[in-house]
Amino acid sequence: METRESFQPHQTNIGRVERRRAKVRAQLLEAARQVFLERGYQDATITEIVQVADIAMGTFYLHFRDKEELLVALAQDTLQVLREQVHAAIEQHANAPLVPLIIRTLLRTAYEQRDLLLLLSAGESHLLAHPHMLQGQKGLAEHFISALRAAAETGLLASYDPVLLAHLLVGMLMRAMNWWVEQDEPGPDAMADHVLFLLGQGLPSSLLTGKGPIPPQAPMAEN
Repeated sequence: METRESFQPHQTNIGRVERRRAKVRAQLLEAARQVFLERGYQDATITEIVQVADIAMGTFYLHFRDKEELLVALAQDTLQVLREQVHAAIEQHANAPLVPLIIRTLLRTAYEQRDLLLLLSAGESHLLAHPHMLQGQKGLAEHFISALRAAAETGLLASYDPVLLAHLLVGMLMRAMNWWVEQDEPGPDAMADHVLFLLGQGLPSSLLTGKGPIPPQAPMAEN
């Protein structure tokens, strides 16, 4: 009869192999990030990636089928970082208002990842990453849905659909992050202030009703 001790060497070997595999995967992802950002997704090659990672070509194919799968893994890892930061903030600040907490945490984390967001929003890489980014947006909306449904139950949202409102809010945050594709300012805290101002105060009523003082319109920029 096998004892508990007889399993230990086998379990130790499995643990060592898994740690090694995770380490190599992380090296490939970091190398891919570096090469993709320097060369662009289309011009980057697997040869360049394995050279930067200092890993044999055959080892690459033990982890990823091709360059496309590697890019998708980068997108998934980026989304995972965003999710983990939001979850950690919710756990650490259980008594804080949920909506501003998520907005500030998400924007701060996205700002740190803006070079990769730029990569994932351009050209062929955008087409490959887009389905995964959409899935991530749905997951983010779930956090807002719970808060908005609670507000709806107390009559604070009138007859407005909390699910639709949650997705509209996520759309606003996606546009805020896309802003950093072309420019670095404002930073994440100022960006969060803008979003929360619009959510909390709204636009001046005169812009929506046409009544009262209306700010003069700026001239249209010429193309």
